[in-house]
This record gives sequence, C-alpha cells and structure tokens, in this order.
Amino acid sequence: MSGEFVISLDFELLWGVRDHATRDSYGANVLGGREAIPRILDLFERHDIKATWATVGLLMAESRDELLASLPPEELRPRYTDPRLSNYSYLDEVGEDERRDPHYYGMSLVRRIMECPGQEIGTHTHANYYPLESGQDITSFEADLVAAIAMAKQRSIVLKSIVFPRNQYAAMHLKSCAKLGLQTYRGNETAWPYRATPVARQTLNRRALRLSDAHSGMFGPKTFLREAGQGGDMADVPASQFLRPKVGALRAIHPLHVRTIKRAMTDAARTRKGYHLWWHPHNFGLKTADNLAALSGILTHFHKLENEHGMVSRSMSPVTL
Repeated sequence: MSGEFVISLDFELLWGVRDHATRDSYGANVLGGREAIPRILDLFERHDIKATWATVGLLMAESRDELLASLPPEELRPRYTDPRLSNYSYLDEVGEDERRDPHYYGMSLVRRIMECPGQEIGTHTHANYYPLESGQDITSFEADLVAAIAMAKQRSIVLKSIVFPRNQYAAMHLKSCAKLGLQTYRGNETAWPYRATPVARQTLNRRALRLSDAHSGMFGPKTFLREAGQGGDMADVPASQFLRPKVGALRAIHPLHVRTIKRAMTDAARTRKGYHLWWHPHNFGLKTADNLAALSGILTHFHKLENEHGMVSRSMSPVTL
C-alpha cells in the first residue's frame, strides 16, 4: 500500500458566496477563478495529477430556462430561517447564459475539466445547499441532491463523490447520499475547530485556531487511511488542509503555510497514508500567478515523494480514474 495525495476543489462560481458577497464585491475573484481553472488543469496534466471537482449543479445549466427547469418543486426548496442563505433568493439577478453571465454559468469550464485526464466531476449539491442551517430538513436536502444528480446525468456525468458546502453534514445526510448512489464524501478534520457547524457558530476562536494550524501544523499532519464504505455506507476521504490563497495581509507568511503542507505530505508518504488538499478556484482569482506558483511547488514536492516513497495521486472517487 502506498501513500496517496488527494485533491478536491469546490467549484461554485458566485453561487458559493452570494449569501455574503455580490458581483461588485467579489465578482473579480469569480472571474479570475474562471481564468485560473485552465491553468490549474494544465498543471494537473503536466504533473499527472488526479482531482475531484465538486461542482454546484446550477452552474452546469446552459440557459436560464434550463436552470429554472432544474429546480426542485417550490414546496421542496430550502426554507432557511435566514433567507439570505438561499440561492433561490437571487434567481432574479441571474442572466440568460454563460456568455452574458459568467458569474453564474460555467458549463464550458466543466467540459474543459472533463477533457483533462484523471479529473472527476463530483457534486457540491445543486444550489450550494447548507444542510445544518436553521430551517432545513432532510426532505429538502434530498430534493436538492436529486436535482444535482439529474443535471449531471444530462451531461453524461455519473456522480460518485460529494463535498458538502461549508463542510456541513450529519449522519442523516450521509445516509441520504448513499441512498441516492453517492459513494464517497470529504469528511472534516477531527480537531474541534474543523467540526461541522452552522455559520453562526463559526466563532472567531475557531477561525483563529484554523489559521494558526494552517501555518504551523499544530493539530498534526491530519493524514488518513482510506477505507471502503461498508454495507451501503459512504466512504470518508477526509480533508487534511485547505490551501489558503497568497493574498492580503498574510502573503508574507504564505511560505510557512506551504511548508506545513509539504511536511504533512511527507509524513503521509512515509507512513503510507493519505493527504487531502482542497480549495476553491476563486481562491486563485486574485494574485493568480503567485497562487499557481505555490501550487506548482506543492505538485513538484509530490513528485519527490512519488519517486522516494511511491506516493500516488488519486481523486476522491473509489474508482481510480
């Protein structure tokens, strides 16, 4: 058994941030993320890297009519106590198609991902659904997931993996995913600051501890052993680290973050365990060249571990692509 290097990306466009951002405040990041995706894929192909792209179903629509037709029935849509969390609150601002509204539509990028060897299209739910927020129930979650599966099927995509928006999930959501045919999910790190929780409980203390861990590895390498799901259960491919962007006030200490990642990857390779790195394409939307350079350094380190310890690149899918 060899150590494995897993990558997953949360592919959302504006659907992933609309509850707290707008085209004006975050549109440049979204559009920059679109430009970054082909360059990320070029790096993946050059380094023979497999990855899972957990994709919001709504961005696969090719027209406003198709988007609206893909929605669950009105009575099964999310009823968040805070309506700002619902992407259904923003449908009026969505344009007609990808050419006219690249903030919300992205099927051309999905096709580009599918053309790149070793890439898996997973799901990030249909409407960036937050399972643990107040007002939600399992019925509306399943309706959202059914819509995501149907949209993917129209594109000849069979979904096997799920990444939950904002890493929110509970046992009942995993049971629903398994019932609907999904096989793997990205679980959370076990340390307290990373546990699944609603947005209101994402305290400053939690955020500070995650930030400190990202630059120091204070909670350990967070490696894992991949285990197959048993008896219809989902298989957990847990997150190890979020690849933070090299932007803003923390740019100067970003090398510490990259070194922490490389050190944990080395631990995984030596102990024949897994290491799971993840981020959003829009994290590379600003300072794209700097962020791609950091990623390139990480992928080069993977090759060193591949040569020295036999580490392999894998997607989240239980089937090696």
